[in-house]
Amino acid sequence: MDTKLDSEPIAETIAELQRTELANAGRAAIGMTDYLSSQDLEKLTGTRASTWRWWASIGKGPASFRLGRRRVWKRSTVLAWLAEQEREQASS
Repeated sequence: MDTKLDSEPIAETIAELQRTELANAGRAAIGMTDYLSSQDLEKLTGTRASTWRWWASIGKGPASFRLGRRRVWKRSTVLAWLAEQEREQASS
């Protein structure tokens, strides 16, 4: 068994975690933790990032806006929207 081949996925995973940690630290340093990317929303809800971006493009889902090139959602807006979806489903 080739140890190098077996360690490559682990090394890639570690590198990705380090990049994520660095990005999160950067966001926290500039107060960006209140804003979520489509990838953050995917982690939060399990709904694919592409779905969140599609909903934004057709005016569905919680309000979002462009911050430079990135589309972001305010955390409080998303949580309120999710709570509303839950209430609507419960009353149906």
